[in-house]
Parts: sequence; C-alpha cells; structure tokens
Amino acid sequence: MKKLAAIVLIPLFLIGCSSEQTIQVAGITTDEEKRAEIESLIRDKKDVYTGTAIMAEDEVLIAIQVNPWVGFKEQKVEKELQKEIEEKYPELNVLVSSDFKMHWETQKLLEEEDEKKVTDEVKKLKDLAKEET
Repeated sequence: MKKLAAIVLIPLFLIGCSSEQTIQVAGITTDEEKRAEIESLIRDKKDVYTGTAIMAEDEVLIAIQVNPWVGFKEQKVEKELQKEIEEKYPELNVLVSSDFKMHWETQKLLEEEDEKKVTDEVKKLKDLAKEET
C-alpha cells in the first residue's frame, strides 16, 4: 500500500513543483511593443504554464495550456485573457485557445519562414477554432 501511495503521490508532487512558464510570441509584425505587452499579459496569468502567440498583420492567435489542477476552469482563463488583449488592442483580431491541437499547430508555425503562409495558416486556424463541431 505504501508503494502504491508513493507511485501516485511522487508524480503529482513533481508536476506541482514545475512552475516555469514557457511563453513565445512570434510573427511577422514589427511592433515590438505589442509583442512585449502580449507576452507580459500571458505571463501575468498564473494559471498558464505555456503559451504561444502568432501575430500576422492584424490577426493574433494565442494558444495556451493551463496548469493541470485548474483544468476545469481553462475556458474561463481563456476568455479572461482574450478580453484583456481585446481591451488593450481593439484594432487586433484576437483568438485565445486552450485546445492542445491549436498549441501544437502554433508551435509548428514558429519555425515557418514564409510570411504569406503564416498569415494564411493563422486565418485558417482561427476559422477552424470558431467552428463548433
């Protein structure tokens, strides 16, 4: 019984100890101030442990992952972050998603060099995220 408790509790303890945030903001926009502001807004969310933001023209796609113990309120965190960014930058079309597939796709876009392809992919991903399946 003690071994079983150790097997269950040790991984939970280790997951709880890792509090390092990984935030990446990239894109084809040249406005460094917006990049820094969006990065700090994501970083200020204590429930977010990793986030990726892709900026293309007036489009911003942000994929976040919340800490496992607050997974039940990940959509609340998502909506709060989207509201903050939209209030700060009303001229931007912002989408914040906590879907892991979206996070994975934005990670792939970080390495993309072609600006046209990045813009097209961001628009395509935003359209897919808005569809209800």
